[in-house]
Amino acid sequence: MRRSKRIMSLLMVLLLMVPVGARAGNLGGGSSGIPGTWYLGAEPSSVDPAKSPIVFVHGYNNSASVWWEGNDMYETALANGYQTAFIDLYSDRDMWENGVMLAQKLKVIYDHFGGKKLVVVGYSKGGVDAQTALVHYGAHPYVSNMISLSSPHHGTPLSDLAHSSAAWWLAALLGNNNDATRSLQTGNMRYFRSITDTHSNASKNRYYTLGGYKWGSFGSALYWGGLYLSSYGSNDGVVTVASSRLPGGTIVREGAWNHTTIREGSYTFSVFKPYTMSEQPAVANAFSAAESIVAEPETSQIVKGGKAEKAIKESFVIEDGAESFQMAFLSEKKMASLKLKGPDGKEYKAAKIEQDKGDFFKGAWVHTFEIAKPESGKWKVEGPAAAYLLMVGIDSPLDVELKKDKIQSVKASYKTKWIKYERDGKKKLKESGKGSKAGKVLDGDLTDPGVYNLTTEITGVDAKGKPFERTIIESIYVDENGKTHR
Repeated sequence: MRRSKRIMSLLMVLLLMVPVGARAGNLGGGSSGIPGTWYLGAEPSSVDPAKSPIVFVHGYNNSASVWWEGNDMYETALANGYQTAFIDLYSDRDMWENGVMLAQKLKVIYDHFGGKKLVVVGYSKGGVDAQTALVHYGAHPYVSNMISLSSPHHGTPLSDLAHSSAAWWLAALLGNNNDATRSLQTGNMRYFRSITDTHSNASKNRYYTLGGYKWGSFGSALYWGGLYLSSYGSNDGVVTVASSRLPGGTIVREGAWNHTTIREGSYTFSVFKPYTMSEQPAVANAFSAAESIVAEPETSQIVKGGKAEKAIKESFVIEDGAESFQMAFLSEKKMASLKLKGPDGKEYKAAKIEQDKGDFFKGAWVHTFEIAKPESGKWKVEGPAAAYLLMVGIDSPLDVELKKDKIQSVKASYKTKWIKYERDGKKKLKESGKGSKAGKVLDGDLTDPGVYNLTTEITGVDAKGKPFERTIIESIYVDENGKTHR
């Protein structure tokens, strides 16, 4: 009975929504949403002039329907007496293409509501798209406030990972190697911040941010992404809390939300509701552009991957003294026969297998292993032919040594591969020389403008002469003047 009422309630919500500029009945469901189409929510029983109309902007890899399918955000806003509108943007384009489209539609929506200033709520990449529309494409006169829900204002290391030499095979196979994901590499977003935060339009709207720091239990859908990001700081499984903060904006709250729950009405509407009113509450959480939010590249992980035409035979080294490690093995198919073998020949099977629900490897099968007190030496991974990515997160005293500015007890050599991404998505791959110095990439080595994705493999021995290995993945942007943003 309860389920029937819920279904009837959802049907009523959808029937009340009016698609504008689209075929009758087209509610923008799933990936079939037509870019540029916007949808008008039902008119509340009484309109409070103190409540601004809210325009909801979806994120990457979803459409306008993300606000009402499996989400009570639209229902909650309507129940609270708000006029609403929802828009479909390109799910796989960068902030520039979405920004110019959104700017045009915000003017149309503003006119529809009789020149009443709008509040824009942007989820994930939708927050980046929305700020681009306001600052770079002149939509600021139509909007009072912008509220972003876990938006990667500084990019996300998961995007760097997806476009690395180890992972791009799998990301491409899953359809997640495109303009949208490339634009969210941390190097590219540092460049975006440099031309956005100083723009004359940057201060013409009020900005408010929400960030999440809960990424789920072991083996859950957002767990492995949270594990990968954990060394970069608190995160919601896709975006770090630090990246959700917008220079010049105000932090509303950073709470125990994951990247899904932060967009749901029952979780966050009441939190940002005060910032949709004409009278703004007093706040003291302004975030300054001068604050450092850039995390150092990760030094406690091993990342490997590619496309195995035959059976997968991969290996990695766990150093002496490691307390534990967790391995997430991603592939386009579920692998019941996947095996992890220790140096002593003991075999382990995945403790949990789930499909990823994040943005950059959505749909991949994640096989998660957790090993306590691991034996040091070479660990092997065996499985059937597939495109794959494995990430090993290690809890080890060696991590402290590797993060020191001057390492005396550790001897290491470096080998860096980098990919330069062109505007059309084509890649140029280059590998540096080997050696303790030649393997490192310096700013002066990369001079051609564009986005570079760097993967550095570190191998060496610790103070006891025991072997170890690590992987560092990062991205940088070289602008037209040769300045490096990293």
